[in-house]
Amino acid sequence: MSKLGIVTGLIFEADILRDAAKTLPASQRPLVVCHGLGQDAARRAAGEAIGLGAKALMSFGIAGGLDPRLTAGSVIAAAAVHTQTHSLNCDAAWIARLCAGLGNRIPIVRDPLAHASEIVTTPEAKARLREATRAGAADMESYGVAEAAHAASLPFVVLRVIADTAEDTLPSVALNAATPDGRINMMKSIWGAVTHPGQIPDLIRLGQRTDIARAQLRRLADLGLARSFFV
Repeated sequence: MSKLGIVTGLIFEADILRDAAKTLPASQRPLVVCHGLGQDAARRAAGEAIGLGAKALMSFGIAGGLDPRLTAGSVIAAAAVHTQTHSLNCDAAWIARLCAGLGNRIPIVRDPLAHASEIVTTPEAKARLREATRAGAADMESYGVAEAAHAASLPFVVLRVIADTAEDTLPSVALNAATPDGRINMMKSIWGAVTHPGQIPDLIRLGQRTDIARAQLRRLADLGLARSFFV
């Protein structure tokens, strides 16, 4: 498989990939593109990667858990990305290669992924989305990447790590700190905690879960890029 394009929704996810790729020859580095959160931004990012020569697309980053059995740090290589009315399949052969290369080092779940038009914030909403899609996790970007890949007849996969679990409530102060371009405004998050102290336990829990997911993303990037397991 030739040049790999990787789309993320958050800047820190893209930074993890770029840092892991620093030791590679320039010709072997993936095209990492982040245009921010959501389906439209991801579709634009995927289009940019295709325009720069990508011949295969990956959606990479964190996801919210829908299956109660999945814990923070669980890795999903999705078989398909579902909306409540449509589904786009991921490349089965590529998923098999990912699992063969990474799976004996990092356990990988092959559950479907659900598309969420906005961040799913409560256990009740997560349960409803799971019931509608039978997916193990949800994110806001992968369906947009899948649309671009299918339109261009390119292979596509999802590699996502659970941050918040199915039982977690996401505090509004954390959501308000996420900017549309994929950055986290830490000062806004801190100020939100000061002004909404009741959300501090949920904020601390989310921070711990996200740290676990971030460390797992680094492991995936280091293994996947250095050992060419991503392709």
